[in-house]
Amino acid sequence: MIRLLKNLVFLCFIFFVGYIFGVKEVRFVEIISSSMEPTLMPGDRVVVVKKDVLKRYDIVLIEAPQGKKEPLTKRIVGLPCEKIEIKDGSVFIDGRKIKEPYLEEERPSYSLEVEIPEDHYFLLGDNRNRSEDSSVWGPVDASLIKARVVCRYWPLKRISLLRTPVFLKR
Repeated sequence: MIRLLKNLVFLCFIFFVGYIFGVKEVRFVEIISSSMEPTLMPGDRVVVVKKDVLKRYDIVLIEAPQGKKEPLTKRIVGLPCEKIEIKDGSVFIDGRKIKEPYLEEERPSYSLEVEIPEDHYFLLGDNRNRSEDSSVWGPVDASLIKARVVCRYWPLKRISLLRTPVFLKR
């Protein structure tokens, strides 16, 4: 009986692992750039899952739209069919200023205005003045967004879930 129970638990574990790695497409990624500081630092390791519904403020793993096809992490700031404006160090979506408490004191030193096409997202790094992102490339096609970052697991002293804070949800 105990042997049967052990086999049943093992079988459930195998199905669970298969679900996680098959359906959710869980992967482990090392952060290679400083564009998401202070949220994510070079050398941090994160867990990413298959993108499903993407929301504003989600941190995503993308394939670089220009240059090397390396994986980059950025934050979704603008959604399809919105108008983004960056001026005086703040981001405005359809004329309304958005909250960005994850940014350090240094705000963007550039200005821009752009309409986001369907199936595109406007992605920015949290380290705005040192990030190559949609302020350089323009809106990013949804096909280049490969996964959503769900948690940081390394270094252990900074382990955390990376979810959108409740006060930022629209």
